[in-house]
Amino acid sequence: MASLIKGFLDSVFKGTLNPKGNLADYQHAARMFVDDSFRLAPKQKFLYHVSFNINDKAVASLPNFNATVTEELNMLVKSVDLPKYSIQTTTKQQYNKKRKLQTRIDYDPITIVFHDDNYGITTALWQLYYQYYFRDGTYRTKDGSGNVSSTVPRQYSRGNFYNDEEFNKYRYGLDNDSALPFFNSIQIFQMARKRYTCYTLVNPLITAWQGDTLAYGNNDTAANQMTIEYETVFMSRGPVQAGIAPKGFGGRHYDRSPSPLSLAGGGTTSVFGTGGVLSDLFGFKGSNSPFSDIEGANKSGGGSLLKRAIQTANRFRNLKNLNKEGLRQEGLQILRGGLESVSRGGVSGLVNTVFPKTNTGTNNVTAAQLKKGL
Repeated sequence: MASLIKGFLDSVFKGTLNPKGNLADYQHAARMFVDDSFRLAPKQKFLYHVSFNINDKAVASLPNFNATVTEELNMLVKSVDLPKYSIQTTTKQQYNKKRKLQTRIDYDPITIVFHDDNYGITTALWQLYYQYYFRDGTYRTKDGSGNVSSTVPRQYSRGNFYNDEEFNKYRYGLDNDSALPFFNSIQIFQMARKRYTCYTLVNPLITAWQGDTLAYGNNDTAANQMTIEYETVFMSRGPVQAGIAPKGFGGRHYDRSPSPLSLAGGGTTSVFGTGGVLSDLFGFKGSNSPFSDIEGANKSGGGSLLKRAIQTANRFRNLKNLNKEGLRQEGLQILRGGLESVSRGGVSGLVNTVFPKTNTGTNNVTAAQLKKGL
């Protein structure tokens, strides 16, 4: 252990004389995009979630389309456009001086593309919408096997025109008693750094629905595409909370196993880095309290206490695997950027960053092992 501490201190002194080490980065880009936990770094396009809030009357017309299916629909969005705005202006003359005035704002249509899933959830969405607003698709008849009949129903018999009132009493098109909107709203959540920006589309309507082109010899996956128009947009921001906001995010079909870089998932052979032996013990990850981890365990009951026991056991086991090279790297990071920079964890190619090594050995503690006894 004495040699490990000596290596740690040697790294501190070497960093003082040669702060950049053997390699140097572009400081402007590093300060712009890396500082303050990547606060100004560009967002990733794949971090999003879409929630479709459908009114209960519409959902009731298709019994299998329940709350569970609606949450799954939220996760089948392949791509989505963020709201688009067009602002019209006019030019006026003010004593020969040009003045630009805004005259109106238009909300341009957006496109949402779905995966055409095997169960048929996304096609069921269009079936619901079609039968809710339009009478045309509700006159289907079934044969003896329960399938949709191939014969033309009497409502579409071309001879009805010459028959009496009994054959011409049917309703078509928008004459379907659909007073309430199908969508209460559609919410698009763009996420980054455990926070979201939400765009709520008010009174959205489907103006176009397009299925995919099917073809033999094509290995692409099928998709459904719809175009949405809306009346206005509400914007809001807040913290990402599983089961609360975004709606349906972090619930069904999500992997809840701890990350191998976290102490609950095994931890890393680091001191202050992500999953390190001291990373969250004293709040180095930006928590509100120096002892927030311990306080959280006391407040959350038995499940959290079990998690805390697993973390503590992994913390002590990882302590045995600390090496001189790792301590030397962290000593340099502490000198250059302080504990805040070290706690950002390992991301390849970024300055002021520790590269934690996951503890991939068989000595990681799991809940099952803890119950049996270490």
